[in-house]
Amino acid sequence: MQMTIKLDEFLNAIKKLEAKKPLGRGKKAYLSGSMTISIADQVAILQAGGAKVTCAAEGFWGGEVEFSFPIALSLLKVPPKEPLIKLHYEDGRLLIGPLRIPGRLIR
Repeated sequence: MQMTIKLDEFLNAIKKLEAKKPLGRGKKAYLSGSMTISIADQVAILQAGGAKVTCAAEGFWGGEVEFSFPIALSLLKVPPKEPLIKLHYEDGRLLIGPLRIPGRLIR
């Protein structure tokens, strides 16, 4: 499973998810929770908590992969240098650009 997304669109999607964090006590759980990514009709679907955002993507992604939302947030602080970000999932590992992290195929 792999997909390619323009880096600026991917980072904007993560920023939108971060902006949708709840107020009060739920904020910490939201920001330390998990995130999922899937693709349908050349559109990447990113979800965290109850929030969902989309961005244009290319590739084949046969399901929905769950991973740590703080990892995605770290890309906002130190973004990859390439204009396109490649995501690849295989054997329980998700590669997001230069990052190799644990991920779980949930459907």
